[in-house]
Amino acid sequence: MDRQTPPGGGTPLTHGTPPTHGTGSDGSSDGSSDGGSDGLLEGLPPEIRRAVLHPRHQAPPPEAARGVPEYVGRPPSYPPRPLGPPAVHDGDLLAALVPDSVVDGAELGPLTVRAASVRGDSHRWRAECRQDALGVTRLGPAGDGGGARQQDFAGSDGLLLLAVADGVGSAPLSHRGAHAVVGCVARRLDEAAAALAAVLRAGDGAGFTVLAKRAVADAAAELRASIDAPPAAYATTFRALVVPLDPAVRVRGFLGVGDGGLFRLRDRGWWDLDRPAATTGGSGVIDTGTAALPDAYEQVTARLLDPSEPGDVLVVCTDGFSGPLAGEKEFREHMAEQWGHTAAVPQPSDFLWHAQTRLKSYDDDRTLICLWEGLG
Repeated sequence: MDRQTPPGGGTPLTHGTPPTHGTGSDGSSDGSSDGGSDGLLEGLPPEIRRAVLHPRHQAPPPEAARGVPEYVGRPPSYPPRPLGPPAVHDGDLLAALVPDSVVDGAELGPLTVRAASVRGDSHRWRAECRQDALGVTRLGPAGDGGGARQQDFAGSDGLLLLAVADGVGSAPLSHRGAHAVVGCVARRLDEAAAALAAVLRAGDGAGFTVLAKRAVADAAAELRASIDAPPAAYATTFRALVVPLDPAVRVRGFLGVGDGGLFRLRDRGWWDLDRPAATTGGSGVIDTGTAALPDAYEQVTARLLDPSEPGDVLVVCTDGFSGPLAGEKEFREHMAEQWGHTAAVPQPSDFLWHAQTRLKSYDDDRTLICLWEGLG
């Protein structure tokens, strides 16, 4: 593993070689010869001139460029940074304006969220837009809107929606589908927020499934009605967590269509919640066939998850992140070190840096949302 300097590491901006100056009768530099100080140090005591012109301790140069993403295994083939931005093509302004990377987050009572979406290396290389989308959204009663970290959410019916969408690479307008589906599903779930809060509080899995499937079907119908191209051109997967803000309700709801990932990090162990009977340890083989919205609105998976425990981290993600997490042991261990056990919740900029940890051959867009379960 190649360790680089994280964004939080502070280093001097420049390190130059001190200029050559004249020497006084006492052997000290007087700052006058060669014009090194432009006369600014004239009249100062010799010891102060020496301290300014010849610092006792020079800071070492940085070992690596600040913020360069880490990688595990062999070095990836692509550069670890944005290259050419997408251009406006055939009138598709959204494709040209979707940012290369986004980072988001929230702190609501004992819950802490970090979210990031990063354009894949192959899309960067070809100057294509990021086809993934994410949403961190409040559903239901919004409260007073201030001091959310300190709010007492006991008894609240407020909900948090954590959603990711992955536009299918072969669909020419899938980036539009991904962003539209996140928004449409959020709106439909918000309309059903009171009923969702009630079934989650009661642990009613059947009731949650009915509400989730109805919301996705309505969102898919809304999208199909608003487009002027075949629905398959907008094909996108979708995955989301619905999280009660009331600390007494430890149940979380999951809904999704198509591939992606849903994981729980407990201590330093990963659990694949798409395959609840097994810990994560896959072969790395990626299945490229998947159901997708807006067509596959009847293929919704919806269920309640086992209650979370304080210290758990829930991760919902697109397959750009679930692929290496499920298939690469070294990657899992590295991410567990960053986020699990006694590791502190990262600041948003550090989380974005973590999310860009790279592996050779995994070059798709990568979108992930992590929920840190607190002690409330």
